[in-house]
Amino acid sequence: MSAHCPSKFKSRHGFSMIEVVLAIGIFLITVLALVGLLGPTLKSVEDVERTDEVASVVNTVNAFLQSSPDIAPGGSKFDAIFSAVQNGNFATLFVFREYVGDTNDIRLAVGFREGEGGEAPIDIQAQITDFSDAAGPIYRVVLTPSSVLPEAYRSNVRNANGVYELETTLAAYEEGYFAMEVRIFAEAPPGPGGAFTEVKSPADLSGTEPIFTYNTAIVR
Repeated sequence: MSAHCPSKFKSRHGFSMIEVVLAIGIFLITVLALVGLLGPTLKSVEDVERTDEVASVVNTVNAFLQSSPDIAPGGSKFDAIFSAVQNGNFATLFVFREYVGDTNDIRLAVGFREGEGGEAPIDIQAQITDFSDAAGPIYRVVLTPSSVLPEAYRSNVRNANGVYELETTLAAYEEGYFAMEVRIFAEAPPGPGGAFTEVKSPADLSGTEPIFTYNTAIVR
Protein backbone atom coordinates (compact mmCIF):
# COMPACT_ATOMS: atom_id res chain seq x y z
CA MET A 1 0.00 0.00 0.00
CA SER A 2 1.47 3.27 -1.00
CA ALA A 3 1.86 5.97 1.63
CA HIS A 4 -0.22 9.10 1.28
CA CYS A 5 1.99 12.15 0.74
CA PRO A 6 0.64 15.50 1.75
CA SER A 7 0.51 18.06 -1.01
CA LYS A 8 3.34 20.57 -1.11
CA PHE A 9 0.95 23.32 -2.08
CA LYS A 10 -1.85 24.69 0.05
CA SER A 11 -4.73 26.47 -1.53
CA ARG A 12 -4.70 30.23 -0.87
CA HIS A 13 -7.83 32.29 -0.89
CA GLY A 14 -7.60 35.90 -2.28
CA PHE A 15 -9.72 38.88 -1.25
CA SER A 16 -13.30 38.59 -2.26
CA MET A 17 -14.92 41.26 -4.40
CA ILE A 18 -16.97 42.45 -1.43
CA GLU A 19 -13.83 42.95 0.67
CA VAL A 20 -12.16 44.93 -2.12
CA VAL A 21 -15.19 47.15 -2.57
CA LEU A 22 -15.43 47.78 1.18
CA ALA A 23 -11.73 48.65 1.39
CA ILE A 24 -12.00 51.11 -1.50
CA GLY A 25 -15.10 52.64 0.06
CA ILE A 26 -13.37 53.18 3.41
CA PHE A 27 -10.36 54.70 1.64
CA LEU A 28 -12.52 57.12 -0.35
CA ILE A 29 -14.47 58.18 2.74
CA THR A 30 -11.19 58.91 4.54
CA VAL A 31 -9.87 60.95 1.60
CA LEU A 32 -13.10 62.94 1.34
CA ALA A 33 -13.00 63.66 5.07
CA LEU A 34 -9.43 64.93 4.80
CA VAL A 35 -10.32 67.12 1.81
CA GLY A 36 -13.25 68.52 3.76
CA LEU A 37 -10.92 69.47 6.60
CA LEU A 38 -8.39 71.00 4.20
CA GLY A 39 -10.81 73.65 2.89
CA PRO A 40 -11.42 75.41 6.25
CA THR A 41 -7.72 75.10 7.06
CA LEU A 42 -6.71 76.93 3.87
CA LYS A 43 -9.37 79.57 4.48
CA SER A 44 -8.08 80.01 8.01
CA VAL A 45 -4.54 80.55 6.69
CA GLU A 46 -5.82 83.14 4.20
CA ASP A 47 -7.76 84.92 6.95
CA VAL A 48 -4.67 85.07 9.15
CA GLU A 49 -2.57 86.44 6.29
CA ARG A 50 -5.19 89.08 5.49
CA THR A 51 -5.48 90.06 9.15
CA ASP A 52 -1.71 90.45 9.37
CA GLU A 53 -1.70 92.57 6.20
CA VAL A 54 -4.48 94.85 7.47
CA ALA A 55 -2.72 95.23 10.82
CA SER A 56 0.45 96.21 8.97
CA VAL A 57 -1.42 98.85 6.95
CA VAL A 58 -3.06 100.26 10.09
CA ASN A 59 0.29 100.51 11.87
CA THR A 60 1.84 102.18 8.83
CA VAL A 61 -0.97 104.74 8.57
CA ASN A 62 -0.86 105.57 12.27
CA ALA A 63 2.92 105.94 12.29
CA PHE A 64 2.79 108.14 9.19
CA LEU A 65 0.09 110.46 10.55
CA GLN A 66 1.66 110.73 13.98
CA SER A 67 5.33 111.12 13.18
CA SER A 68 6.15 111.68 9.51
CA PRO A 69 8.36 114.78 9.19
CA ASP A 70 7.44 115.10 5.50
CA ILE A 71 3.80 116.10 5.98
CA ALA A 72 4.58 119.69 6.94
CA PRO A 73 8.32 120.42 7.19
CA GLY A 74 8.77 123.57 9.21
CA GLY A 75 5.01 123.87 9.76
CA SER A 76 2.20 122.28 11.73
CA LYS A 77 1.44 118.66 10.87
CA PHE A 78 -1.83 118.99 12.78
CA ASP A 79 -2.91 121.99 10.69
CA ALA A 80 -1.96 120.27 7.43
CA ILE A 81 -3.95 117.10 8.15
CA PHE A 82 -6.93 119.02 9.54
CA SER A 83 -7.01 121.24 6.44
CA ALA A 84 -6.76 118.25 4.12
CA VAL A 85 -9.78 116.56 5.73
CA GLN A 86 -11.70 119.83 5.95
CA ASN A 87 -11.28 120.33 2.20
CA GLY A 88 -14.25 118.26 1.01
CA ASN A 89 -14.68 116.44 4.34
CA PHE A 90 -12.20 113.75 3.36
CA ALA A 91 -8.55 113.19 2.59
CA THR A 92 -6.89 110.24 0.89
CA LEU A 93 -3.57 108.58 1.41
CA PHE A 94 -2.13 105.39 -0.07
CA VAL A 95 -0.10 102.49 1.27
CA PHE A 96 1.51 99.90 -1.00
CA ARG A 97 4.71 98.07 -1.79
CA GLU A 98 6.63 99.08 -4.89
CA TYR A 99 9.62 97.91 -6.89
CA VAL A 100 12.74 100.03 -6.62
CA GLY A 101 13.72 101.05 -10.15
CA ASP A 102 14.48 98.10 -12.42
CA THR A 103 15.46 95.83 -9.54
CA ASN A 104 13.53 93.18 -7.65
CA ASP A 105 13.97 95.10 -4.42
CA ILE A 106 10.72 96.21 -2.79
CA ARG A 107 10.06 99.13 -0.47
CA LEU A 108 7.01 100.49 1.31
CA ALA A 109 5.35 103.58 -0.14
CA VAL A 110 2.99 105.72 1.94
CA GLY A 111 1.70 109.21 1.31
CA PHE A 112 -1.25 111.46 0.58
CA ARG A 113 -2.92 111.78 -2.79
CA GLU A 114 -1.17 114.20 -5.12
CA GLY A 115 -2.49 117.72 -4.64
CA GLU A 116 -4.07 116.91 -1.28
CA GLY A 117 -4.38 119.80 1.11
CA GLY A 118 -6.28 122.90 2.05
CA GLU A 119 -5.55 126.05 3.98
CA ALA A 120 -2.35 124.43 5.28
CA PRO A 121 -1.27 122.17 2.39
CA ILE A 122 0.37 118.77 2.57
CA ASP A 123 4.00 119.02 1.49
CA ILE A 124 4.90 117.40 -1.85
CA GLN A 125 7.34 115.10 -0.04
CA ALA A 126 4.39 113.41 1.64
CA GLN A 127 2.42 112.89 -1.57
CA ILE A 128 2.28 109.83 -3.83
CA THR A 129 2.60 110.68 -7.52
CA ASP A 130 3.41 107.35 -9.20
CA PHE A 131 1.71 103.95 -8.91
CA SER A 132 3.25 102.21 -11.92
CA ASP A 133 5.76 100.19 -9.87
CA ALA A 134 3.23 98.91 -7.32
CA ALA A 135 3.93 95.32 -6.29
CA GLY A 136 0.63 94.01 -5.02
CA PRO A 137 -2.55 95.67 -3.74
CA ILE A 138 -2.78 99.43 -3.35
CA TYR A 139 -4.51 100.34 -0.11
CA ARG A 140 -6.62 103.47 -0.39
CA VAL A 141 -7.01 105.03 3.05
CA VAL A 142 -9.83 107.56 3.37
CA LEU A 143 -9.84 109.95 6.33
CA THR A 144 -13.11 111.62 7.34
CA PRO A 145 -14.32 113.45 10.46
CA SER A 146 -15.06 111.03 13.30
CA SER A 147 -18.15 110.73 15.47
CA VAL A 148 -15.75 111.17 18.40
CA LEU A 149 -15.46 114.88 17.55
CA PRO A 150 -17.62 117.21 19.66
CA GLU A 151 -20.92 117.94 17.90
CA ALA A 152 -20.09 121.64 18.03
CA TYR A 153 -17.57 121.00 15.26
CA ARG A 154 -19.35 118.45 13.08
CA SER A 155 -22.76 117.54 11.71
CA ASN A 156 -25.08 115.59 13.98
CA VAL A 157 -25.63 112.84 11.43
CA ARG A 158 -23.78 111.33 8.51
CA ASN A 159 -24.50 112.74 5.08
CA ALA A 160 -25.74 110.78 2.06
CA ASN A 161 -22.21 109.46 1.50
CA GLY A 162 -21.98 108.07 5.02
CA VAL A 163 -19.55 110.62 6.49
CA TYR A 164 -19.78 113.39 9.05
CA GLU A 165 -19.14 116.94 7.86
CA LEU A 166 -16.88 119.44 9.57
CA GLU A 167 -18.73 122.61 10.50
CA THR A 168 -15.80 124.69 11.66
CA THR A 169 -12.61 126.27 10.41
CA LEU A 170 -9.07 125.53 11.47
CA ALA A 171 -8.87 128.90 13.25
CA ALA A 172 -12.07 128.23 15.20
CA TYR A 173 -11.20 124.67 16.17
CA GLU A 174 -10.11 124.77 19.81
CA GLU A 175 -9.69 121.11 20.70
CA GLY A 176 -6.22 119.70 21.29
CA TYR A 177 -6.94 116.66 19.14
CA PHE A 178 -8.57 115.87 15.81
CA ALA A 179 -10.35 112.51 15.55
CA MET A 180 -10.81 110.84 12.19
CA GLU A 181 -12.63 107.80 10.89
CA VAL A 182 -10.29 105.71 8.75
CA ARG A 183 -11.59 103.46 5.98
CA ILE A 184 -9.23 101.14 4.15
CA PHE A 185 -9.96 99.84 0.65
CA ALA A 186 -7.84 97.34 -1.30
CA GLU A 187 -7.44 98.00 -5.02
CA ALA A 188 -5.56 96.28 -7.83
CA PRO A 189 -2.32 97.87 -9.08
CA PRO A 190 -2.40 99.44 -12.56
CA GLY A 191 0.45 97.37 -13.96
CA PRO A 192 2.92 98.53 -16.64
CA GLY A 193 1.36 101.22 -18.78
CA GLY A 194 -1.91 101.05 -16.85
CA ALA A 195 -3.81 103.89 -15.22
CA PHE A 196 -4.81 104.20 -11.59
CA THR A 197 -7.71 106.36 -10.43
CA GLU A 198 -6.27 108.49 -7.67
CA VAL A 199 -9.28 110.67 -6.93
CA LYS A 200 -12.27 108.86 -5.46
CA SER A 201 -14.66 110.69 -3.17
CA PRO A 202 -16.78 109.06 -0.45
CA ALA A 203 -19.63 109.20 -2.97
CA ASP A 204 -17.55 107.18 -5.45
CA LEU A 205 -16.76 104.62 -2.76
CA SER A 206 -20.23 104.43 -1.21
CA GLY A 207 -20.97 101.13 -2.96
CA THR A 208 -17.66 99.54 -1.97
CA GLU A 209 -17.16 97.76 1.34
CA PRO A 210 -13.93 98.76 3.10
CA ILE A 211 -11.75 95.91 4.30
CA PHE A 212 -11.32 97.66 7.64
CA THR A 213 -12.64 100.74 9.46
CA TYR A 214 -11.34 102.29 12.66
CA ASN A 215 -10.87 105.63 14.42
CA THR A 216 -7.64 107.45 15.12
CA ALA A 217 -6.61 110.93 16.22
CA ILE A 218 -3.76 113.38 15.94
CA VAL A 219 -2.80 115.92 18.59
CA ARG A 220 -1.57 119.47 18.29
